[in-house]
Formats: sequence, structure tokens, C-alpha cells
Amino acid sequence: MLRVASVLFVISLFYHASPFASAPSKQKIIDMLGQKIMLDFRYYCANGTPSSRCQEPVTALPDDLEALLTSHNIGGVILFSENISTSTQLITLNHNMQAAMKKAQKPPLFIAVDQEGGRVARFPPSILPAFAGSLAIGATFKKHGTAFSYNVAHAIASQLTLHGVNTNFAPSVDINSEPNNPVINVRSFGETPKNVAKLGEAFVRGLQEHGVISVPKHFPGHGDTNVDSHTGLPRVDHSRKVAMQSDVLPFAELIGSESPPAMIMTAHIQYPAFDNTQINDEKGNAYIVPATLSRPIITDLLRGELGFNGVVVTDALNMAGIAHYYTKEEAMLKAYQAGADIALMPYTIRTPDDIAAFKQLVSQLAERVSASPQSADTLSLTELTLSYQRIIKTKRKFIPSASKEKALSSSLSQGNVKGEIQKSKQLEKALSRESISTLYGTSLLPITRLESEELVTWLALMPDKARCLAFEKSVVTLSSTVQLACIPLTQLPSKQTVRNALKTADKLIVGDITPQHANYELGDIESAQAIKKRASLPQVHAFTKDMMHLAQSTNKQVVFIALRMPYIADDMRQFSDIGLTSYSYTVDIEALEQPDYASPLFNALVNVLIGRAKALEYTPVTWAKQK
Repeated sequence: MLRVASVLFVISLFYHASPFASAPSKQKIIDMLGQKIMLDFRYYCANGTPSSRCQEPVTALPDDLEALLTSHNIGGVILFSENISTSTQLITLNHNMQAAMKKAQKPPLFIAVDQEGGRVARFPPSILPAFAGSLAIGATFKKHGTAFSYNVAHAIASQLTLHGVNTNFAPSVDINSEPNNPVINVRSFGETPKNVAKLGEAFVRGLQEHGVISVPKHFPGHGDTNVDSHTGLPRVDHSRKVAMQSDVLPFAELIGSESPPAMIMTAHIQYPAFDNTQINDEKGNAYIVPATLSRPIITDLLRGELGFNGVVVTDALNMAGIAHYYTKEEAMLKAYQAGADIALMPYTIRTPDDIAAFKQLVSQLAERVSASPQSADTLSLTELTLSYQRIIKTKRKFIPSASKEKALSSSLSQGNVKGEIQKSKQLEKALSRESISTLYGTSLLPITRLESEELVTWLALMPDKARCLAFEKSVVTLSSTVQLACIPLTQLPSKQTVRNALKTADKLIVGDITPQHANYELGDIESAQAIKKRASLPQVHAFTKDMMHLAQSTNKQVVFIALRMPYIADDMRQFSDIGLTSYSYTVDIEALEQPDYASPLFNALVNVLIGRAKALEYTPVTWAKQK
């Protein structure tokens, strides 16, 4: 009773009266709506540059954006890598945003980031290692239980807290049951719902016990899809029974745990087993309402059946799974009607004109708030107020009060401490070391014994220059008897080039990234021409199969390494003697040229290849097709 009373007291102070005492003014409604919005300030141009061409990263708080935060009582901001350069810069940015809200007597901000680990990591490795990611954590489950999940989350939370970030859109508790899933894959802990639930619960605890709000995603489950909701609208056709036993199970387990998540993120997916309502797009094409905008999924299932009483945040509303079908105003309205508390990135703000248009949008939305029962065109004032209360309650629990906030000088001093970074790097090495898995050919390892004094030549085909450089550095560091030649496959070399190299090589090692990584992950070390003419994944696979077959025909031992998902190894098995998987391909591209740089991933792989370490014989997904 005391906690409820304190929340209502804060709300009454904010409104100068109970929100139910009389009909609120339009400004008070705008203030409530503002708390239900989380914006991204990735870029901002105040100099007349058109919004679509603005590429000036926001690393300090512009006056225009400060004014927008306070005038519209904005509830939160999500940061991207463009907003983060150094510890000092980030701490200052976050402190200034919170200070602006405090000065204006507004509630503090949710300051959020996508720091899952692995391929979804916004912080630069110099501040916070990316770690190997969730599927690598899943690989350690049989041997180490939930230890790595909790410890990685703890390490992430420690650095986020030091830098003023209080909300992490992690973990992904999607079940990786679709081999062709283009967006989840290594972001999942695996294919077994119970294991995913246990690892997810440990990750949530690791974050929230150290002061960071955990936001499991993507409800009711994005794992069994073969369409990326950033570019389209996926659909899952599980029966309700199957869905509850698979996709929904981790969320149900987390909600019922001793440390439930404070937030949950919805998915832009069609899930007809829970809501088969059909709607038409502007061209008259029929489709199922996405989960993010579904009241049966958010209010009836998530809140009613599963009993979640925390904050529900949408996935980004500017993603194609929503933006291709709804106007910005309709997307926000329908998300709120469905039961979502926070609309994430509902409007892209890059210029002063965008700010003006956004204010107009919020004003129009406020006019659709009604004290009458909710209709198709209105938002219930009662539900709006209850949602506002949930948000305030969560902020009071997780965000330090004004009296407990550290001064900027104190935050900067603590943020410069290197101890947390060093501990995180040791954990990163341990996770990489403990998650390498053997898929086949275990008895043939190591391929080169560490104690041998005989010189051995390895030829490697790697997906790009960054992976080649990282592999080369690890070989030089860890073995004095292995000579390595590495050929990147960004642009395919001539087959004759590889044939010539094979003549003097003792072993062929092929690294593969499937699904293929994005161009931006290649880094600046690749030429613009190479990126422009980059080989497609089918071309790379055809080429490497030919080269592996050639190596085998000349009695060269062939090692295939699946650096991302292990499924591709099933197709490569007949062309190789040994199959390994690492579930991670991340390297610190900015640090590659530093003399002392060593990739935890490639160090772990080399140590397995030379016999200094043994790989697991367990994978968190079934990688081989049933024969």
C-alpha cells in the first residue's frame, strides 16, 4: 500500500491534483503522452540540411532537442553507436539530458540502448566488449549452466550504469527454431524453450540486480520467422498450443520468476493463433494485424493470461513491419490501444522542421484521447493514465532520485575507472574460449600440435580482410611453428591464385559467415570498390566448395569454421574433414592495427587448432538435417 500511495502522490504533484479529479487539459494529456514516447536522436542538423540527408551524429545535447524533451515531457531516448564516442562524452551527454529534465521538474528519462552482446552492440569495444553473444552463451549451458549469462549481463550493466544508461533492450528470448531466420539467429540462446528461459532469466537478473532495466524481446516470439521485420512483416503459423510451449514459454517463465523483467518489447509479427484479425493496407492487400498493434496479444495474453504488470514497449515503429502499413499517428494510436505503454521511435527527428511536425503529431494524438470508452478512433483516458502510472512507478524503482544522482564530476571520475573494462575483457576471453564447438572430425584435432618444432603452413579463406587480419594476429601470437597465408573473399580471387597457394600449404581452413554479414561490418579496411563488387553468399559458397574439393583431392586436410550459424556446416561436411563453430565473428576492427591487439574469438579458435584447448561437443541448435 505504501508503494502505491507514493506513486499516486508523485502523480498528484505532477498534475497539482489527482488525474481522476477532473477532465485534464490538453497540455496535461500531452504530458502523459510524452512519457509514452521514446525517441532516437541519432543525427540532428540545425543548419538547413534536409532531414533525409542529415548525418551529423548527436554526441552533445543541442538546444533544440533539450527544448523538445522538456516541453513535451518525453519519457525516454534510445542511443545508437553514432551517439557514443568516449566515456567522458557519453556520460556528459546522458547527464545533461537528465539535468534538463530535472531543471524543468519533469520525470527522469529512460535512457536505453541495444546492448545484447554479439552482433548487436552499440558501445565501442574500447568501452565495453561485445562478447561472443547469446548463442555462444547458449553453447556453454550444458557445461556451465547460467553462469555466463548472468556474468555477461552483470558486466554489461556495470558499464551501462557508469555511463548513465538505465535501460537495455536485452535479452532476446526468441526461440531459434527457423534455420533461415535472417534477423534473430545468433541473437537467440538456442532452440530449446526451457534452456532459453533459464538463460534469459539469468540475464535479466544480471542486468536488474545491478541497476539496469532489462527488456526481453520480441513478444510473443520472433524466432520461427524467415522475414526480417526491419524490412517486412513476418508471420508465425504455430498452433496456440505449440506457441505456448515454445515461443511464449520463455516470456511466461520470466514473468513468473523471482526477478521478473521491468519491461517487455513486442514484435512486429503476424501471429494468427493469438489474433487472426485481418486488415487491409492502402493497396487493399489483406494481412493479419501485427502483434505490436494487437490488443488480444498485448492486453489479453501478455497482461491478462501471463500476468505481466510491467511496462510494454514496442519494437521501433519506423521499421517496415509497421511503417509500410500505417501512418505514424495511426501506428502510435493502435499501439496504445493494444496496450503498449511506450512507442519506440515513432517519429524520426533530424531537423527543426521534424520537431515542428512531431509536435503537431502529438497534438493531434492528444485530441483523440477521450474520457468515453475507447473506440476505433480514440484512446481511453483511463488507460492512458494507468499506463502513465506504470511508467512513473518503474522510473521510481530503477532510476536514482534527484537526491541520489551523482554530480557530473563524480560520474566522470567513476566512468574513467578502467577496472570494469579489464574485468569485462577477461570475461570476453573466457566466453570465447568456452563456446567453440566441434561439429564433426573431433578425433582429427588438433591439426597442428603445439609441441611440434616442424614448420607447418596453413592457407585460410576468410570472409573479409578484417577476419583475415584477426586470424593472422592470433596465429603469430600463439604459434611459432605455423605460417599462415590468408585470402579474403570480399571479392573472389581467381581459382588459380588459390591453387598456387595450396601447392605449398599443408592445411586449408575456411571461415564462413552465414547469413552473410552486412557491408558496414566489413570496416574501413575494405576498399569502396571491393564493397561495391562484393561477392554474394551463393558465389562464396560455390567458390569455397570448389577449393575445399581441390584440397581434398590433393590430400590436404580441410577445416571448415562456421563463424555465425552452424547450419551451413551440413552442406560443407562432404568437402571438409573437421567442422567447428564459434557462433560469433566479431572483431574490433578499429583496434586491428594496434600491435598488441588479439581477437578473443580467433585466439580461441587457434588454441583449439593447435591443441592448447578442447572444443565443446554440444551445440544449442540442431545444425544437421535429418537424413
